[in-house]
Amino acid sequence: MSSGNRLHQRGVETPQTEHDSGDVRWRVDERAEELSIGMYYRKAGTRDAGGVVMYVQELLDALSAHQSAYLYTENGELTPKMRTTDAEIVPLSVAGALDSLSSRVLPGLAETLVPLLGAIRDGTIRHMNETLDVLVTHNYLDDLVLSNLLDVPVVRVFHGFERTGLGTTAHGLLSDSYSIVNSVQTSAEFVEELGHEPDGIVYPGVDTDLFHPDAPPVFERDAPSVLFVGRFVESKGLFDLIDALAAGRGAGTEDVHLSIVGRGDREAVERSVERHGLESSVTIVGSVPHDDLPGYYTAADVVCSPSHYESFGMVNMEAMACGTPVITTTVDGVTEYAIDRETALLVPPESPDAIADAIATAVDSAELRTRLATQGRAVAERYSWEQSSKRLADLCFDIVDGN
Repeated sequence: MSSGNRLHQRGVETPQTEHDSGDVRWRVDERAEELSIGMYYRKAGTRDAGGVVMYVQELLDALSAHQSAYLYTENGELTPKMRTTDAEIVPLSVAGALDSLSSRVLPGLAETLVPLLGAIRDGTIRHMNETLDVLVTHNYLDDLVLSNLLDVPVVRVFHGFERTGLGTTAHGLLSDSYSIVNSVQTSAEFVEELGHEPDGIVYPGVDTDLFHPDAPPVFERDAPSVLFVGRFVESKGLFDLIDALAAGRGAGTEDVHLSIVGRGDREAVERSVERHGLESSVTIVGSVPHDDLPGYYTAADVVCSPSHYESFGMVNMEAMACGTPVITTTVDGVTEYAIDRETALLVPPESPDAIADAIATAVDSAELRTRLATQGRAVAERYSWEQSSKRLADLCFDIVDGN
């Protein structure tokens, strides 16, 4: 059973969590040996969008530069990042007979459970036990099953507590894994939900070689351009942004054009745009490959990410890395790095009028946009996947040493 905060109970030192300086000494750099670290996430090898998917792909790829890294993922065509990584990809084969589970259990549960059952049948569990020093998971059911099946330590990364319930309860009562969170905000939520500190923090990073101000823009507009990147759901604030665009008509932002990149309920977005009569002012681009995103960021004058909740906010960080000013919300996961009028323009969540005012402010002031772009890029440069991977490796060494 999980005893909670086991690294601290064993008296080991957890890695640093500050991003105030790039001159951080990692204990992993002083070790001659390597660990074999696996990550299990069903979608990570074949999907090219989504916060957790990109976290796993980027962290794994950076980790493979200094440790032996493995990804256990669904069988299928790999993403460009996973085709070129030094990590070893271990496909999860799902026997045909197991597919029948999908018709007998909840689809979401079957989606996770079928690969796990396949892993038991096809020898993947044996491969993990024989190959790995540590396995890292990102889903409550993966964590629950694998932490009780494997002989090696299992670490679960918590990516936020926007939706809590059975998974949180199961982890607290039944999981035998260690716990890592992805931000100070998630750490505070972890303590509130589970009553003890997590074993460490591994922040997301940003690939500043991919996301940079010189990325060729994919479009040009004479009108001021605002960009939204994210899922087409209420909690990402997209419908607040469309309402804000309508509210800004007659307030100095009549010419602003909104481009929407992402996936979800496109028809709901179209209905919202039509209801406000904004068809000529909004372009719904849809989903684009992750590697194409930099060109969208650099094409925009402003990126607006008005989420109701964020454990961190990768879109903000990618836009900052591209030198594009950001309008975002005063949620705790964002205010860890975003300072109003210094590194971003901050507005309350669920506030279309405040979003409209912020867009007008950004559009009207070239000096402000330049300052936000420069200081935002400086923030992004402090969050690299290399540092995040070394933080994870340090934690894994502590776990192995403690076992």
